[in-house]
Amino acid sequence: MIKAIIFDADGTIYDETNAKAKSELMTAAYISQKTGIAVDDIYHTFRSMKKRITSTYGSAPERNDRCTWYRETLNNLHVKTVTDREASEYYWNVFYDSIELFFDLKFILPRLYETYRLYILTDELLTIQQKKIHILGVERYFQNIISSEQAGYTKPSKVLFDYALNVIGESPETVIMVGDNPAADIKGGKLAGLHTAWFQRGKYHYYPCDDSMTADIVFQNYVQLPGK
Repeated sequence: MIKAIIFDADGTIYDETNAKAKSELMTAAYISQKTGIAVDDIYHTFRSMKKRITSTYGSAPERNDRCTWYRETLNNLHVKTVTDREASEYYWNVFYDSIELFFDLKFILPRLYETYRLYILTDELLTIQQKKIHILGVERYFQNIISSEQAGYTKPSKVLFDYALNVIGESPETVIMVGDNPAADIKGGKLAGLHTAWFQRGKYHYYPCDDSMTADIVFQNYVQLPGK
């Protein structure tokens, strides 16, 4: 019997893709206004630095720190008039203003809350994710927000999922992991012995899956989620 549901956050409870693209482009424009460097040059340098950092840090949670992304971007462009913290804060302010809970989840979440204990499991830094959940207005539904920052490993590491199970206090067979990324959410959940549900919507909807990423449930709309 399912007692708890773990949700991924970004791309699973709200549309991350458009918010992220808007934030990256608007931050590039902000830096351009401050420095006179072309927006395209800033944006492409940022994308390059972001790719390098996420690869270099591997499964370490620091791979997602926007200050690190912008520090390397600004250093590469020899910018002294904008700080990494300033750029990161601008990015997050745009991002927070751009996110909205998926409408179908907004409809279903109160009903899930009546039956199950609900949690968030994220690779994002904890303070950032806490603010997102607050802005989305769903804090009251979730028992806890668990971050890879606390466990020291990102998805799909079994260490992170075992850490989450310890926080929740349930055995794997009573917990289901819901996420949009089969290579992170579903694979990690399966490694830890959880039930899994792939929210097949957004940027990973076309993702090619091998057996390690095959979910128990595949759905495109939260009204399809069994047990609601």
